[in-house]
Amino acid sequence: MPSDLHASTPATPATPTAPGSPPARGRWLVATTEYAGLTPYTGGIGRHYASLLPALVRQGAAVDLLVLAGGDLLSDADLGGVRLVGHVRPPRARVPALLARAAAVRRAYRAGAHDRVFLPEWAALGVALPAGAPLLTNLATSTRLANEVAGFTPRSFGVRGGAVVAVQSRLEDRQVRRSAGLVPISGAMQRWTERAFPVLPPARVVRNCIDVDHVRRAAGSAGLPAGWPDDGAPVVLFLGRLERRKGVTDAFAAFAEVARRHPTARLVLAGASGDRRFEPDRPALLRLLPPEARDRVTWLGHVDDDTLYRAVREAAVTTCPSRWEGFGNAALEAKALGGAVVVTTGSGYDDFCTDGDDSLMVPPADPAALAEAVLRLLDDPVLAATLGARAAAGAGRWTADPVAADLLDAADALLGPPGAGAARAAGRTAGRTAE
Repeated sequence: MPSDLHASTPATPATPTAPGSPPARGRWLVATTEYAGLTPYTGGIGRHYASLLPALVRQGAAVDLLVLAGGDLLSDADLGGVRLVGHVRPPRARVPALLARAAAVRRAYRAGAHDRVFLPEWAALGVALPAGAPLLTNLATSTRLANEVAGFTPRSFGVRGGAVVAVQSRLEDRQVRRSAGLVPISGAMQRWTERAFPVLPPARVVRNCIDVDHVRRAAGSAGLPAGWPDDGAPVVLFLGRLERRKGVTDAFAAFAEVARRHPTARLVLAGASGDRRFEPDRPALLRLLPPEARDRVTWLGHVDDDTLYRAVREAAVTTCPSRWEGFGNAALEAKALGGAVVVTTGSGYDDFCTDGDDSLMVPPADPAALAEAVLRLLDDPVLAATLGARAAAGAGRWTADPVAADLLDAADALLGPPGAGAARAAGRTAGRTAE
């Protein structure tokens, strides 16, 4: 692992302002473990940041990006004015990786003059920043929250694994408490955090964004994922990792009823397998179905290219039945494509889904209700088309530019105008020197 920061691709101009002028909306440092177009693996947060950061640049911010991911970065990435200031490959071992990533963020912060440091709470990337750093923690899904939703405790992972989980959770909690401000991705995320912490820094909810234009172009031009059923049968598509917290066991239990009433329907899963030590494997999931329906399941694995969007467009119904979700970018992308979507209530989906208007919503961990919603859409194509059309019509609010504008305003509200934090830090340094 390289110990110093190094740019893996040529840096692109970071701000449209005149040379020598400070960026109108501040200089930002953003670090992430995944980024669409740069890292081979990209999930929801990687696609979100790849859409959001260029929008910040378009609105007058200078954005420095630090990538903390193993392997080589993809070449020829168009960063849209974002400046790649480093790529650090952390060690494989989990605790050393946590420490290495946090140290890399600290070095990048000390090497620049940043008005805002914007980091997710997962992996505690900002835990080593100095006190008083202008840290905005983007509350997405912490280790503690993910395990709570899945029903895990540190003991679930054994002695050594449990100790690692406890360390990561403690570091993530420390980053949250030490932040200058919090940016939850949904109202549900803010409420969970308020319940989990007795005292919190000030917070402003800013929704996630998606690249609506790219999603729609890809859906119209990309091929279908390898293995997609070619028999013309109606497809019920599951989006998400094959984990209990993502509702995969509920999806299989629901499909047992769907398959009974729709003998030609197929269940297609687009998502990586979960940790086999704790999550159900494929044989265990198939046992939730009657024998005659087991050959109607297709496993695509993780689909991280544009064929995923074509799959959503081809599916009769797209399901995202998470037992709890911080936001739910996959469902939002499906809605932008006009998909007939079924999601769950009581978490981040509530911020952008309305039952019976642009989607169907069911209680989490309720396979019977999930089955009825899927069957309702399979049996009523007019309803499915109507919900999809309304969902697509409302996608503009979730594009990057309005979300970036809200994030910039939230940063100003939480930290003061750009330069205020640097001035305060300089004042503290001068005071210590005088003493």
